[in-house]
Parts: sequence; C-alpha cells; structure tokens
Amino acid sequence: MMAVVPNAFTRDRSFNVLTHHSLTTRILTPLVVAATLAAIGVAWTSWTLGRRWAMEEMSDRYLWIESAIGTSTFPLTPPVLQSLSQLTGTQWITVDDSGAVLSSTLPPETTAAAARRLGESQDGGTEVDVPGVGPGSSPAQVPVDLVLGSTDFFAFAFDRRGAGVGSDRASTIVVLFAKENVDAVAKRAAVLPLLTGLSTIAVVSVLMFLLTSRLIGRLKRLETLVDRIAAGDFESELSDAGPDEIGRLAKAISAMADQLSTLWDQINRQQGAKLLHQISGGMAHQLRNTLTGAKMAMELHQGKLKQTPDDEVRVALRQLEIAEEYVGRLLSLGRGRDSTDQPQRVSACLDDVRSTHQPIADHLRVDLNWSIDASTQTVLVKDGASFSAAVSNLVLNAMQAGTTIEVTADVDQPDRCLVSVTDDGPGVDASVSQTLFDPFVTSKPEGLGLGLPLVKRTAESLGGSIRWRRGSEKTTFELVVNVTRESQPNEWS
Repeated sequence: MMAVVPNAFTRDRSFNVLTHHSLTTRILTPLVVAATLAAIGVAWTSWTLGRRWAMEEMSDRYLWIESAIGTSTFPLTPPVLQSLSQLTGTQWITVDDSGAVLSSTLPPETTAAAARRLGESQDGGTEVDVPGVGPGSSPAQVPVDLVLGSTDFFAFAFDRRGAGVGSDRASTIVVLFAKENVDAVAKRAAVLPLLTGLSTIAVVSVLMFLLTSRLIGRLKRLETLVDRIAAGDFESELSDAGPDEIGRLAKAISAMADQLSTLWDQINRQQGAKLLHQISGGMAHQLRNTLTGAKMAMELHQGKLKQTPDDEVRVALRQLEIAEEYVGRLLSLGRGRDSTDQPQRVSACLDDVRSTHQPIADHLRVDLNWSIDASTQTVLVKDGASFSAAVSNLVLNAMQAGTTIEVTADVDQPDRCLVSVTDDGPGVDASVSQTLFDPFVTSKPEGLGLGLPLVKRTAESLGGSIRWRRGSEKTTFELVVNVTRESQPNEWS
C-alpha cells in the first residue's frame, strides 16, 4: 500500500472563479476594461465626426439659404418666414437698417429676448455679437452661439442685397439653427458604435467566462492530481486528452507520477533488500554453528558404526550440507556481497534436489513427480548452489501446500532453462498475491516471508525471473534462468 506523506500541499483549497485572485478575473478584467475603453473611444470619435458632419451640413444649408434669399426682392412677411422656417428646419428673424426686429418665427417671448439682445448689440453691448447685424456689417459664415430663453442656437446673419424692394424693409436676415438638432445628430452617430461595442463586450465576456471556467476546471483537476502526488498517491490518473498546453501538461504530470511510482517502488525494494541482508545475516550466524555441530555429530556417529549409512542418514547429511551452503550465502548476503559463483550442470543440480527431497515427500505422503528433459544435461547454470536452493525452496513450498507435485525442467530456448513447479493446493492468498515476492510478505503464521524474495533475487542474479499463475485449480511457479552450453566458452569464468 502506498504510504501517504503529509505535507503542505494536502491543505484544502477553496475554489471560486469569481474571486479577485482567480484566473477568470485576471483574464476578464483587463479584457473588459480594454474593450470598454475601445468602445468609448470609438463612440467619442463617432460623436466628434457626427458633430463635424452636422456642422458642415448646417453651413451648407446656410449657404444655400443665403444664396437663395440674399438677392431676393419678394417681401419677407410673417407667413413667408413661417414657410421658410418649416422648409429649412430653422428659425428666422428679419431686422431693418436700424437693427429693430421686424418679424420672427420664434415664440413671442423668445422674439422679445432676441430683440433685446440685438438692441444691446446695436447699443454697443457685449452680450451678443451676431456678425452681419447692424449697419456696415459684413456677412459671416461662422456661426455664433446665441442663447434665447432656454434654447441654444447657432446664429448666422447676412444682408439682403435686394433691400429696399418691397414693403417689408428687411435689410438683414438672421437664421437660427437649434443647437439641440446638431447635438442629436452627433449623439445618433455615437450611439450605434457605443451600443455595438457594449453588446460585443457583453457577448465576448460571457464567452470568455465560459472558456476560462472550462480551462480553470481543467487546471483545478491538475491541481488536485498534483496534491495527490505530493501526498504520495502516485497511482492517480488524469484523463485530459486535450491537444493544447494544458493537455500536454496533464500528460507530463501523469508521466511524472509514473516515474515517481517507479522510484518509490525501487526505494521500497532497496529498503526491503537492505533489511533482508541484515536479518538473513543475523539468522545465518545463529544457524551456522548449530548446523556444523549437527553435521559433526552425525559424522562421528557414522564413524562409530563402521558400516554403510542408511539412505535416511545420507539424506540427512546431504540436507545439512545444503543448509550449510545456504547459510553461507545468507552470510554473504548479510555482508552485502555475493559469494563466488560455481557453474554447474543443470541436470546435476536438479538430480541433487530430487534425491534430497524425495524422502521428505515420502514422509509427508506427497506425490512428487519429476520430469527433467535430457537437454538439461548439456547446459550449465551460472551458480549451481544458488539454482539448487531456489528450486528447493519452490519444491518445499509446493509440498507444504498440496498433495500432488509436478516438477518439470526443460531448455526451451538455446540460452534459457525453464523449471516449473505445480501443486494442487488452495493457491496463493489473495491478500499477498500482488506482493508475493516482496520481503516479509507471507500468509503463513509461522513464516518470515524471506524464501520467495531470495528465490527472486537468485533468479535475477542468474539472468532470469520468477513468476506464478493459477489455473485449473492448480498453482504453478516458473523459474527461468540463463544457461550456456558446455561446448561453448564459459562466459562466467
């Protein structure tokens, strides 16, 4: 089980895409501000251009009026002025040579105000200055702001060059353009781009919010994955198949998690191997003296009998010799170095294991069947003692688990030997099936979990591997080791 390492990355984080610290806000705020400023700039430009175009149109209309009325000789009576006012959308005031108002299209109170302002201008006042009004004045094409009552006007004035003709006595014409009409044109020019800009900002903001929310959701999942990895959960997976930068980042994080998981397993194996060295060395020191004493006692007893020893005695002596070799290797393992390898014929190693384990099988009433192919007689294994110990461990485990054991050995490839040990026992406990070859993993109450890890270490040192499978109500362990032909140069020497 993967250990969970508490750290600062496992703290709970609140997630709100609308906070001022969020990526959504940081993306949308400058975008909305920039778009709003741009819309305001376009609207102001449109208003300025619209006002300029309205002023130019007003000047053109005035020039048309001046050219049409300035040389006319028909009387400008009030009905005529009303018709001209409706036709041109302007207000008219006629002034005689003395500056007095003769007629006007303005309301009476506004007309009175206009008369006062024009009179003040004639008297030398400074409140109103309408070019072209008064004796000796020249026509002007530049409008003057004129406030009459509550209405602002642009005022133009020109002399009627046909003055004196007719009975109206109008010598100067003042044409008033309502300022609000010019402003209305400018506003209409600005409103459309402003509304277009603001609606565009609203649509773009909504779309950007949805897009950034989706991106932030993907980033949040990445954040959660990184938190889990930081906590030691390297098995977490993130399914983000996007072809963009976030998708590539997710793949990179997943690859990093796989690498960390591999490194974590390597560290655990190294720690387990280190502990295995220490324990095996300690156990070997305790066992070596006991085995040596037992072997010497049996040899002395055999010498006293002065007769050929029974098979049981020979088996016991051989088992003690194997145990001594095994203990010697445990001592070397405990010191962190391997003993000197001794190449040996594969068939000889298997025959040795068969001869020493058959009496044990008979005692346990286990049916132990061997099938050793003749191809094993012409190949060598790198270290015979290690190979024999590994096969012995697998056979002993099988005899403890089942009642019928099948051992087969064959050189299935030119440089590989496969040994299979099959038993009809209940199989490997599910609780240890995934970590069966790890140190100190066992389902036996009295076991230490050191046998199979040593078998795995032996297989790897011999250039092979160990695996197991369950099928047809039987359990099979397969030990694979590298071998070389006796006729070939010994590459291990």
